[in-house]
Amino acid sequence: MSSVSRRRGTATAVQALSTIVLTAGLTAAPQALTGGTPASAADCTTYSVPTYVFEPATSNNIASKRTLHKYMQWGPQSADADLLDTLYTATLPMTSKVFTGGGNGIIYEATIGGQVKAYKDNTATGGSLLTAVKTYSFNWSSAKRILTNGQWILVVASDGTMDVYKQSSPATGDGTITQVATDMKSSITTSIANADDAWMVNSAVQWLKDGTIQQTVVLPIGTSFKLWGSTDIATGVDAAQAWSPGGGAISTQSVTSDPDTTGQIRSFTTGPWTSVDDDIRSGVVGEIMADAGPCLTDPDPEIAPYFGTPPDETGGEAATDPADNTVPAPTRTVTGKFTLGNGNAAPGLPVTVMASDTDPDATGQVTEPILGTATTAADGSWSLTLPSTLPAAVQKAVDDNNGVLNVQATATGTTATSGVPVLGVDALSTVLNAPATPSAVTAAADGDHTVKLAPNTLSSTSQDTYAASTEPQTFAAQVAANPTATDQDTPLWQSDNSTLAASYNPYLVNGKDVSAETVNPPITPMDSGTCSDLKFKDSSSTKYTVVGEAHAGWDAKATFEYESSMSSSFDIAVKSSGNWSIGGTKELSGSTGVSVGYANKGPHYAHQYKVPVEYIKYKHQHICSGTVRSTWYTIEASRYKAPAGGAVGAVGKDVSSKDGSANFDRSPKANRNYVNPGNTLQLSHGKSVKFGNAVSAFGVSLGAKTGYDSNHKQKIVAGDRSGKHWIWGKNGSISSGHAGVFYSK
Repeated sequence: MSSVSRRRGTATAVQALSTIVLTAGLTAAPQALTGGTPASAADCTTYSVPTYVFEPATSNNIASKRTLHKYMQWGPQSADADLLDTLYTATLPMTSKVFTGGGNGIIYEATIGGQVKAYKDNTATGGSLLTAVKTYSFNWSSAKRILTNGQWILVVASDGTMDVYKQSSPATGDGTITQVATDMKSSITTSIANADDAWMVNSAVQWLKDGTIQQTVVLPIGTSFKLWGSTDIATGVDAAQAWSPGGGAISTQSVTSDPDTTGQIRSFTTGPWTSVDDDIRSGVVGEIMADAGPCLTDPDPEIAPYFGTPPDETGGEAATDPADNTVPAPTRTVTGKFTLGNGNAAPGLPVTVMASDTDPDATGQVTEPILGTATTAADGSWSLTLPSTLPAAVQKAVDDNNGVLNVQATATGTTATSGVPVLGVDALSTVLNAPATPSAVTAAADGDHTVKLAPNTLSSTSQDTYAASTEPQTFAAQVAANPTATDQDTPLWQSDNSTLAASYNPYLVNGKDVSAETVNPPITPMDSGTCSDLKFKDSSSTKYTVVGEAHAGWDAKATFEYESSMSSSFDIAVKSSGNWSIGGTKELSGSTGVSVGYANKGPHYAHQYKVPVEYIKYKHQHICSGTVRSTWYTIEASRYKAPAGGAVGAVGKDVSSKDGSANFDRSPKANRNYVNPGNTLQLSHGKSVKFGNAVSAFGVSLGAKTGYDSNHKQKIVAGDRSGKHWIWGKNGSISSGHAGVFYSK
């Protein structure tokens, strides 16, 4: 069964309404009439409406493209309202204008070159979003807005004049488009031109202006055309855009300066104005338009929303939380590997291992505790057994961090041919004491600690060039400001004052690529007798950082809990030349003293969650015999720290785009599980996925991940409706212990 039901009798019903209005001789706008409504409710089978978003341009280049993204509004006038992401997209020139309406799946594009192109949306049957139908020779490129109900096309200029056209074949989009009115202008057309948004539904034109939605009725009179009066539908509407998915229903979108709340979709019914769902979804930005048909009905409440045909629900088993975490035995050995820029081994280099977290409140010069030194082997690997007794400040840091020690290992040298100083910095964690909770091993048990040496061209007197005024130009800021950017990988190299070119090469020094040059060890030995390492706190800032997310689709509720202590690992950034690179991870497991998160949100709810973390930017210097040998900077997560007057935690971006039937269809069957009606499931073992770009700190984007335990978990509660409530893990089934995070259909 197609989720987009075909509408019947549109043109006939519109004409019938016109006859009724003229015969009755109305002197006021017929606001209660809903043109195109079938003779009886039983004739209406439309419960899902194609909804298109022409997303904002991502470039100022006039030759660039914009994305047309198809969603489906499910049950827009019911309490089960949802906005499903179909995952279908297409691109069109950023100079084009796009419009649709009438419920027939016809999309029009008015090009800057003076053409109007008609397309058919065939995605409900597995076809293209933009299947070309016909091209017309009309130049509507200068129009302020273009509205259609399939049959009538209104082209409104910025001065309030309006031309009217009629499509002879609205169901197929390949008929004759005839102009029936020219340069119409009235207070109504002027209001439509000046509105914040305007749209057509059946025989009505509706528009939003300063929180008020008004309506006028279309009256075709022979070959002429008239707009009949205006009536308020609603006032005090908090919205930047609005549209009608069908007769008697209106949806709105509000925008804020906060990417975590902007693009919020709400749904209402009219006559009287009534809120149906005040939080369908957020993060939907762009020009929104619905292929509105003549009528709406409610979906079967026992059927989970889907697009196209019902999804294949074979396979899978009832979901169960995986077995307890296996806590690795405490170890005092840390290992890693340093390579040349091209990935070849870097043998014979001295490695210094220092403790990281001894005094986060120090403001002046601090001598970093050196825990030992090693030398890279023929393959670049190194290993160090830490002393059995640690300095008191280091042991306190371990105790405060749930038994986990964070260290940084550095290696330095000089390229043999060009004489360019190079530096490698690796952040590692190791479990020294049996942790109070298994989640403390989130970072310690992770990863391949292979680090490439990078040019170290900072001078001993250099100062970091970061400026808050340039941060909006950075990759980190652009990702943070984009409400749909929720799962991208964090780039290895970043600039803190601009975006880096795709061709950026950190190994290009004085016009020469030094990535393959052999690296010689420094002349002065790096041992504790002749060398020391100092760090200086450059600045600090508290940033809300993504530590998890939870999902609840149809007839379910979502909970994310982050209680009592931290259980997350965070990227650190390293700058040894002009830009920053990601240099390993740091585990924070200390007490927060608070329990945060959200509980029982849904249905159709999915959001990330963020906690306030203090980030410190340090300047480091390696000094031997009184001479500064190396200078570098790091950006490091330090601790949970709620700012004065600030929230102890915050709901983050909407991640509903990962849920729904389209994503379920694409998921590996081996990753699928289900929750029976009325049952619950919580993911409280293992570790989460790594949330790329979890935070922007000092103009640099950093990732994070969280360990699950009894205090840190993702949870879903299935409702009582019949049928299985399907979920699927991103990286594996729930019972495998490697799901990372699970999504919901």
